[in-house]
Amino acid sequence: MRDIRNKLTSGKNSTNIQTRKGKSFGYQVLGFGSGGGGASPVNADYLVVAGGGGGGIYDSNNGGGAGGAGGMRFSFCCGSTSQVELDPGCYTITVGGGGAKSPANNTPATRGGSSVTFACTPISVTSAGGGGGSPGQNCGGSGGGGASVYSEPGGSGNTPPTSPSQGNSGGNGKDAGSAPGNAGGGGGGHGGAGGQANNGNPGAVGAGTANSITGGAVTYAAGGRGGGGPCGGEGTNEIGDGGGGGRQMGTANNGGSGVIVVRIPCGPDDVAVTGTGNQVSTVCTTVKVARFIVSGTLTI
Repeated sequence: MRDIRNKLTSGKNSTNIQTRKGKSFGYQVLGFGSGGGGASPVNADYLVVAGGGGGGIYDSNNGGGAGGAGGMRFSFCCGSTSQVELDPGCYTITVGGGGAKSPANNTPATRGGSSVTFACTPISVTSAGGGGGSPGQNCGGSGGGGASVYSEPGGSGNTPPTSPSQGNSGGNGKDAGSAPGNAGGGGGGHGGAGGQANNGNPGAVGAGTANSITGGAVTYAAGGRGGGGPCGGEGTNEIGDGGGGGRQMGTANNGGSGVIVVRIPCGPDDVAVTGTGNQVSTVCTTVKVARFIVSGTLTI
């Protein structure tokens, strides 16, 4: 199993591979490395989006930060990473869930879950969950926004670092001295940093990035809107958006779950997936697309 053009650049968050006497651990093998009884390897593209972070709540006078988008890594459509070559076999796929919003005032929102494709193989690709809006763990695939208290800075994106980058930083909160001017920063997105809160306005969402790996363009991995104004909105599931921040109980929002897509040109007829809601479709007559919205396995 190998990259067909150059080595996959996976950064510091690549999955560690443990092998002993030619065996791969944590990986269900069906013909892996043996050609599957004479079957040929196939070339594949991938899109790996992690879960978005939850939105934060500070208190009734201060806006919480928005959740950052889940990290986004891909090879299809302008990605600088090459296709990968897959031997016939069974591959483990893990889809990250969305992070939870702050459950109470000044209580941390949580990061989104990481997504991993081709787990426990030399070409595994990991995208990190989005940072939770402050107060919370606001570093991640894209960073969560800062709360208004002390004009807190947003969290760092692309954490841990990958090349190309999996996301951007969250925006800073703004302490204007009193409500309603105090507002939280926007969550970072794959396509841009979260907006800075200013002049009583919450930080805007960090832009997502469109990709057409499924056959039609879909925008993935946008950040949430900072807290302090109208409700920031729930992070959309299956695209890894961050949740909006809030100013008081009930006004923050959860992050959206991630998604993994594997696209196989001239794919064999027996491509199969497990996991409720996961599916294989055919586009462009011969191209197989396996889309995962929950964790499961891909068999080729």
